Amino acid sequence: MAGVLTFSAVTASACTDGNNEDNADDVGDTTADTTADTTADTTADTTADTTGDGDGDTLDTTTDDPANCADPTDPNAPVVQVTANITTDTTWTCDNIYKLAPDTQVFVMGATLTIDAGTTVMGLPGSVLIIEKDGVLEVNGTADAPVVMTSNSATPVPGDWGGLMLLGTATINLEGGVGMVEGVINAPTYGGNDDAHNCGTLTYLRVEYAGFAISDGNELNGITFYACGTGTTAHHVQSHMGLDDGIEFFGGGFDFDHIVVTGASDDSLDIDEGFGGTLQHIFIHQNPTVGDNSFEISNQKLVFDAPPLTSPTICNATAVGSGGAGEKSKGFTIKEGTEASFYSVIFTNATNEAALLADDATALVVDAGGITVMNSLFFANGMPEFESGAVSPDAAGWEAWVLDAANSNLTVDPGLASAAWESPDITPGPAVAGAGGVGGNCEPTDYIGAIDPAGENWTAASWINYAAG
Repeated sequence: MAGVLTFSAVTASACTDGNNEDNADDVGDTTADTTADTTADTTADTTADTTGDGDGDTLDTTTDDPANCADPTDPNAPVVQVTANITTDTTWTCDNIYKLAPDTQVFVMGATLTIDAGTTVMGLPGSVLIIEKDGVLEVNGTADAPVVMTSNSATPVPGDWGGLMLLGTATINLEGGVGMVEGVINAPTYGGNDDAHNCGTLTYLRVEYAGFAISDGNELNGITFYACGTGTTAHHVQSHMGLDDGIEFFGGGFDFDHIVVTGASDDSLDIDEGFGGTLQHIFIHQNPTVGDNSFEISNQKLVFDAPPLTSPTICNATAVGSGGAGEKSKGFTIKEGTEASFYSVIFTNATNEAALLADDATALVVDAGGITVMNSLFFANGMPEFESGAVSPDAAGWEAWVLDAANSNLTVDPGLASAAWESPDITPGPAVAGAGGVGGNCEPTDYIGAIDPAGENWTAASWINYAAG
């Protein structure tokens, strides 16, 4: 391959079991520069300092114009082999393809990694990109030139690489206020008392085919936010075809809008350990054969009332389930004494329940007013559409509570143009117009679902990928 670049090599194996024990040997990269100076400049042809190591050199040819960005399908495109931890401010530019070396954990520590619009990052098997608590990720994609983190395979499948993790120091509800990341050698911790922690900026980012298996039943997510606080900025982000959850939140809390999760093998959005942020304008499309909850919201496995309670606010979402060929597909599950607020959400085509109240602890939260399901729509889901694992309310009582007139929820056809897998058009019909309304910190709207029927269909934008392979 022409124009291959290397970062200085400091590799680590990325495979552990659920107890964070080694189960893989370190794998070296034979193309890597093994000098001790991890910030050394490297060159390809006549281009200077393409690693952006923070010494002041810049590229003359880099622009945000997609026409000037490296084509990942071009065998002659310049490649930077990423084998080292990033410990100085670094910029990845779109005229290179960046490849995370196999079985390598790439940590951003004490530095900012900036990724320019149009840049492609490829993960090889076993690779993970981890933003440590003292690191920051700045993804500066645009609608015309998104940043894409994807598989290195020509025939990609879920689990081809590990995905993206961001670690912060906001509050979580585990005992002691600190958790340990699973699936990482020398596992870092997350959590603290800085609820304003800034994990960075994610704009127009697509993460694909991530979530390799650490052990049987223990896979990594497409994107994981660990205790990221209100300083974090995130909008226009897609997680596509992940082997586990599409996006998972462990504690912390920040505002996040224009979210797309397609083809997650487990939950699309998994929210727990005290996360209290606001999520708005969301499109979830489950694979026709695999996928669990569109939303799974829980508090804490050992102590159901551990504070702060998980309490997300979710507004203007369209959740399209797996349909008749699915197995686990559900709309939402709330459990472990969590709080949650759903406003103006469409739940349709789930194979099983649209709304599952899992246990007595969460039923008590319903009674206390900590659960809101309002101005939302339930249509063509599995039966029973409303299920309760609590003694009280039972399934009938839970359904009656959700569909109480005071909640203004509907059971009519939302009139989506198409729910076809790989080519959806979730433009809604007239039933959703003027029927919505949101609460919390959400942007005011007067419609149900992800898209304003009188506005632009933002889910049809070119930065989103619906192809399954």
